[in-house]
Amino acid sequence: MLKKLCLFSFLLFLLGCGSDEPTTPKPIGYFRLEAPEAKYEILNTGCPYRFDINTHAQWQPVKRAFCWGDIYYPGIKARVQLTYKALKEDEDLARFLEDSRGLAYKHAVKADGIREQQFSYSSKEVHGIYYTIAGDAATSTQFIATDSTRHFMRGVLYFYAAPNADSLKPVNDYMQEEILHLIETLEWQSL
Repeated sequence: MLKKLCLFSFLLFLLGCGSDEPTTPKPIGYFRLEAPEAKYEILNTGCPYRFDINTHAQWQPVKRAFCWGDIYYPGIKARVQLTYKALKEDEDLARFLEDSRGLAYKHAVKADGIREQQFSYSSKEVHGIYYTIAGDAATSTQFIATDSTRHFMRGVLYFYAAPNADSLKPVNDYMQEEILHLIETLEWQSL
């Protein structure tokens, strides 16, 4: 009896699956990402720089000896990779600037455009360039900061998502503000 009931249920299932109505695919949807309210505290890394970091972010040292690290935002799956270099000669600065510019413009293949904006905070000796990369490039924001004599820092924003500029716009705008805040609060330190 149980075998007949199982067979009958299976046949009913197969017959019920047939339909003359055309199927309509569902549209692709994206998760809504909510950026957390920004609250800051000073991050002392033990390196020759310090800056304000959002309390919703985590500092993750990558190469302690080189003072490289990432600022990870787990709630929105974003990461700002920071690379620090100590300058030794004028040639170092020119080479680092050109290398960084080249790395930013490698995204020109996928980008709709790249905008360079210079910044300078003379009282703190923080000068640099902020790159905004439009379109579906792997990164939308990069920056370099230096005091021109001893310190050089490069930052790059990445998301753990496909580079779709439209769907990432809200969190991209949030992260660009985060990076601008980092730059505004960046200070060089002597160790």
